[in-house]
This record gives sequence, C-alpha cells and structure tokens, in this order.
Amino acid sequence: MNFSLEKNEHYTLLQTNLLGLVQAQVEELTEMVKQELSNGGAKYLIINFESIKECNAAAVRELINLGKYLATHKGMLIISCMNDQFTRLLDKAEIIFVPSDMEAIDYIFMDQLEKQFLSDNSEN
Repeated sequence: MNFSLEKNEHYTLLQTNLLGLVQAQVEELTEMVKQELSNGGAKYLIINFESIKECNAAAVRELINLGKYLATHKGMLIISCMNDQFTRLLDKAEIIFVPSDMEAIDYIFMDQLEKQFLSDNSEN
C-alpha cells in the first residue's frame, strides 16, 4: 500500500495518496496494526482519508472490523479528513470521524485522560 506512517508512543498516523481503498489494502493495514500491537505499539490509529475518493464495500467491512479490533484492545480507529459520502457507510462502526489530523490527536489525548481518570476513580 502506498502510504506514510508517523509513529509516536500514543498513536500512529497513516497518510496515503491513494484515490481508492480496497479490501486487500485494509487487510494489509490490519495485519500491520496487529503486529504493532503485539510489539507494544500504539493502540490508536488515525487514517487520513483526504485523498480517498472511493472505498468499496469489502474495504468498509475491513475498516469496521479494524475499529472493533482496536476497541477490544482499548484503542481506537479515527478517520480524519473524510469525504461525507463515507460517513454514512461507517456511522455505526466503532470508528471516530474528525475533520483534521490535529483534532484526531486531541481526541486521542482526551480519551487517554478520560480512561486514566476513570481508572483512578475505580481504585478508590
């Protein structure tokens, strides 16, 4: 898959210049995410959809499954800069949509703070 990754201890940001997304590409991404998680990598994945103009049904199903996988590992899939046409396809998935990469990063930090706060309260 033609993409660039920005990794950090809290998240991985994937940016691509692909115009379309198909199942095989999302499967490749899912395998990479699973490998990263098994090696102690970030549980949060941001995918910048700015260049994506098409996403077939099989790719949508794979993205939904990736979102569920990350959620079961206390992580999250966030899609930034997404075309509105995809929002209705993915709106029932465990995926967060934000307008920009910066807002995705802010969302991650807020989610981590909330989880930390909730775990601190449950210890009392």
